[in-house]
Amino acid sequence: MLSATAAKASAALPARPAPRMKVHRPDGAAPPTTVAGRGGGGGNGAGGGAANAIGGASGGSRMRVYNPPQQKRRRRWPRVVAMIAAVCVIAGVAVGGYAYWYLQDTITAITQTSDKKQQEAQAGLAVALPDAPITALVIGEDRRPGEGAGRSDSMMLVRIDPRTKSIAMLSFPRDLLVDVPGHGRRPINEAFSLGQEPLALATVKELTGVEINYLVPLDFRAFQRIVGTFGGVYLPIDRRYFNKNDGSAAHAYTDINIQPGYQLIRGVDALAFARYRHTDSDIVRMARQQTFVREFKKRIDRWGAATRIIELISILRDNLKILGSNEKPVDARILLDYGRLIADIPRGNMVQVRIDQTTSSSTNAGKLEASPQEIQQTVDQFMHPDLKSGEAIATRDVAKDPKQAQVKPKFNPATMPVEVRNGNGTPAAAADAAWQLVENGWKLAQSAGDSLVQYLHTIVYYDGSRAGAADAAAAIATAFGSDSESKPIDAVAKAEIEQNGIPVKQPVIVVIGKTYAGDLAPPPVPVLPDKEEAQVVRDPTRDLLMWRQAERKATIPLMMPTVIYSGAETRDPLFSSQPPARVYKTGGHKAVYVTYSADSYDQVFGVQAIQWSDPPILEGPTTTRTIQGRQLLLFFNGDSLQRVAWKDGGISYWLENSLTGRIPNSAMIAMAKSFKPVSG
Repeated sequence: MLSATAAKASAALPARPAPRMKVHRPDGAAPPTTVAGRGGGGGNGAGGGAANAIGGASGGSRMRVYNPPQQKRRRRWPRVVAMIAAVCVIAGVAVGGYAYWYLQDTITAITQTSDKKQQEAQAGLAVALPDAPITALVIGEDRRPGEGAGRSDSMMLVRIDPRTKSIAMLSFPRDLLVDVPGHGRRPINEAFSLGQEPLALATVKELTGVEINYLVPLDFRAFQRIVGTFGGVYLPIDRRYFNKNDGSAAHAYTDINIQPGYQLIRGVDALAFARYRHTDSDIVRMARQQTFVREFKKRIDRWGAATRIIELISILRDNLKILGSNEKPVDARILLDYGRLIADIPRGNMVQVRIDQTTSSSTNAGKLEASPQEIQQTVDQFMHPDLKSGEAIATRDVAKDPKQAQVKPKFNPATMPVEVRNGNGTPAAAADAAWQLVENGWKLAQSAGDSLVQYLHTIVYYDGSRAGAADAAAAIATAFGSDSESKPIDAVAKAEIEQNGIPVKQPVIVVIGKTYAGDLAPPPVPVLPDKEEAQVVRDPTRDLLMWRQAERKATIPLMMPTVIYSGAETRDPLFSSQPPARVYKTGGHKAVYVTYSADSYDQVFGVQAIQWSDPPILEGPTTTRTIQGRQLLLFFNGDSLQRVAWKDGGISYWLENSLTGRIPNSAMIAMAKSFKPVSG
């Protein structure tokens, strides 16, 4: 998709005199052709540098040249809707290809800064590589008049992977105690006030070990204007949100007054909803912000940015910065390319990741601690978002998909021996790739040294006489990206690989190529959580009177659950005097929402009915299953079932999990299956 970008990147690198060296020919011809190459260090102890040209024998056609950057760099991602807005703003910009002439000047303004601190931060960003994943750090700044730099009200990593067409979001609790370089253990949001963008970036990099390609600072005035440009966003509001700042200490927060239920939320209310945390936790607040980002993308997709492109460009120019490495400035074409990529990403491939397992600090009152293991596990989920568990859980726990044949795997990743060889000249590339394979379930993968022949693309060879080796090699090649391939090993390839004196011993042999960007796609076979028995209570008459009253008031037929999650009450946890069933209209659509709660804020879930056959929230389900003639739309976030929906007679119904997905899958499925008409 980004071949033009890649070509520009290659052309931008300086030419250097180079020694002669061997380079593996992708067409498999033998012997390897001798070409001019750029000198470089060995792989895991030996080996040569990168090739500057690849050609055939006399008169052979020339191929695309790959020139790697001088240092190992990973991932990339130029436009991530800022904290709660930018992932999709750029997608909107992409629609305006016809306005490219105007975009160029505007994008120059967006991608360049005169702020000294932001320029300093750019030196800590990694150059984005063509066709590889990219990561952006979005900083939502809480800057108030007369208060200097302020604090980072929110920080979120956003990662776009063109190989899996996925977006992953990782949020950090603002009160999480971390090591802030030069300042000791402090809440993560203080990094910004202490050193602005450079220190915030350095803190997140040290905490996660993730290379970051782009920095997106966003203030709240910009947030409101961007959301306002799109006319607001439809959001599933889980419960009542209310605060009136009367000057007292108990209410010294931003004003907010939002009723529960699916509805259109505009700029000021959207900001208040995203930032709210008066009566819940940082974890719930992060989940609320990620919910906003996910639904905002849907708003962008439906909005049709071309109709208001000039207004959008003007707002972006004044309110948004997308800053890349100062070694290679971002240009308009790259942003447009990634905007189109975002538009192509299925909505079900947006995965929200949070540091959920935290404890109260014993030394710093009101602050949070997370173990290194919890942080590492969360980062792993971010780097390898789970896109497959939902389908597998639906098959196991709901019903088999009759359209999909159940194929038994021909190999077991945990028992398949794999050896990895360095064919790209980057030190420790084979060891790094072997470690990632182990993390992805290939438990017997290990480094086997360097290949003296340099490879452009990663090749996964296999011994065709070993059962399952061919399928295992194909799966591994997929993990390395679309430019990798698997092929049977023959005498020529075997001799070529063994030039370092280490014989081939395993049935699967991976030779790392120069296009290896430093990470792998998720494993092809998901590891599912154990199936749980549903903790639910069956009571067909519970709340029947309430549902009948709502049906009469709404003047639309309704369905109600006859099974409820054990311990849940039909109420708003903080507004017990407010009726749990809300009958209302939004966008001209009649709607009913009922709030359920098993605690004050972390297990609040709801049932929504709306006279709207295609609300944006029901677009792009993870999968579907048919139960007793009713087609269920299943929406997963990783292995957590976030929403179960169905449509009947022009009315859309859905059961919405809590913001943090605390209602178990088994209970969600049992409740969804139990819905019956209120009248009948």
